[in-house]
Amino acid sequence: MRNILMNLKNKLYLYVFIDLVIALVFGYFVDFRAMNIKPISVLAVSIMLYPMLTGMVVEKVKKASRNFKLIISTLTFAYFVASLTAFFVSRTILKPYPDIAFAMVMVGAIPCSNMLIGWSGIADASVEDALFIAVAGLLLIPLISPFLLKLSGGIFVSFKLKTLVIILLLYILVPLILGLFTRKAIIKKKGTEYFMEMRKFFPGISATGILIIVFFSVAKVSRIVLSRPIIFLIVLAGLIIYYLVQTVLSLMAARILKFKYAQGMVLILGATASSQAISLSVAATMFNPLTVFALSFKPLLQVLYIMFLIYGLGPWLKKFLDEDNS
Repeated sequence: MRNILMNLKNKLYLYVFIDLVIALVFGYFVDFRAMNIKPISVLAVSIMLYPMLTGMVVEKVKKASRNFKLIISTLTFAYFVASLTAFFVSRTILKPYPDIAFAMVMVGAIPCSNMLIGWSGIADASVEDALFIAVAGLLLIPLISPFLLKLSGGIFVSFKLKTLVIILLLYILVPLILGLFTRKAIIKKKGTEYFMEMRKFFPGISATGILIIVFFSVAKVSRIVLSRPIIFLIVLAGLIIYYLVQTVLSLMAARILKFKYAQGMVLILGATASSQAISLSVAATMFNPLTVFALSFKPLLQVLYIMFLIYGLGPWLKKFLDEDNS
């Protein structure tokens, strides 16, 4: 079981792709259109968020860096610049497809993936800064994201702002508090070393929730999507444009603000890597399955794009930021 969970964690992008393909095929032959998938989505959200936030050791933020110039600039990019980029994409190539356009708005409005910490470590960037930004960004989501979604996506999807705020508070604060108590209980009973060992498997458990949401949401819209295959290209084009614009803008900002590579890479990653779990959770329980279908591409594309940033462009970014900011 542990090997399976580690495999899910390390190759989530691959399993999401396989899950998406199976759901499309299965949904084509079995009609899911009349099925109420919200109860399943709520269960999947619990499976997804509770382990994720149990493993996020928020207490460590006390020891994290206080590079306020980097923190403020990254959060500004992650919320406001990202929302403007998503606004532009949603109003251009995605405008004829309201549910997909709203998915793009969600990509821009619900940022700061907890994977920012992991990606920063892989990229040899400042993990201390990334930790503070990830925790602060997570706690800001219920306060900022609903208003950004309303402002940027209100013409595409009708929803009550108050309801969205409540749902986001429940999805973030409840598992965060439960995770805090669970973490302390495990450490008290088994010790810190045991918790840190078990923590490695939490992302694999969360991944099962993502796969459940993706399967049922995609199966529900399978016949619509397969009858209009251009939807695939539209979704991919929108996401790729979003990532490219965010990368260029954040790289320019890192240069202007004179960030060295260790800090500049945090800014770039924070501007491009958005939350997969929370956006999927909200979409699955509040919005159209076609919105969830569009968001289902993000785990795969985001991982591939960030790997390209780190391994493909990483050496050039290091040279560009360190030499030109010396």
